[in-house]
Amino acid sequence: MQTITIMTFNLRVDVPADPFVWEQRKHWAAQMIEEQAPDLLGTQEANIPMLAWLTERFSPLYEVYGVNRIASEEWGEFSAVFVKRDKFSIVKKESFMLSETPEIIGSSGWDARCERICSWVELALANDTEPVWRFFNTHLDHVGRVARQEGLKLITARIKELNEERPLPFILTGDFNDVPENGLLNLIHEQLPMISCYDLLTEEEKQHSLTFHGYRGGTKGGPIDYILGSPDHPFLSTTIIRDQVEGGYPSDHYPVLSTLQF
Repeated sequence: MQTITIMTFNLRVDVPADPFVWEQRKHWAAQMIEEQAPDLLGTQEANIPMLAWLTERFSPLYEVYGVNRIASEEWGEFSAVFVKRDKFSIVKKESFMLSETPEIIGSSGWDARCERICSWVELALANDTEPVWRFFNTHLDHVGRVARQEGLKLITARIKELNEERPLPFILTGDFNDVPENGLLNLIHEQLPMISCYDLLTEEEKQHSLTFHGYRGGTKGGPIDYILGSPDHPFLSTTIIRDQVEGGYPSDHYPVLSTLQF
């Protein structure tokens, strides 16, 4: 049996008022990525200089793709994907906005506070061209409940549309800015069958599945960071990585790492 590892990691955009600034944290984040060495990584909140640094840092190991969620060369954020070069190659890549006009980069939708984007890639095995997997990564709005719901509907509709053209297993990572009990996963299941990385957890573990910790640490609570996938490729393990580095946290979110049957 072959397996692949997937990580989702909200990196926390560079904010000078934070207790740990990006110039400190970037080395901690890189160390965490190196230690876990996921085959696929979805990141959220990296701005232009953050993503440039990570791309250069990991260029030998990962192919990186992302599109700025606003039409600017000076500021903005990415929902970028990192693809391990010795495992996969990117044979197709696209991005769309989570808005009523998804084709217009920089557009925002519904009751969203911010512009939101989904970036996705079609993957072949390394040194091949035949696609075997699709990988989607996104960041839903932190304020707009309707925007979160409609954004997920757009993503699931795109997955279904692509699968009608060519059926492939898929992975969706992202910061959904909502806990499971608020119904987002139920909404997804109404649109398209998916399994969650948290399906493996016991009820007790689910009570301690916090992923956003605001640099305070802790475990009690529910997750807002997710890895979802095709029902026919089951999750084998899931870990919320709570490690500190040099007494600090690489982000205000814990990264989540899952192993999937491939």
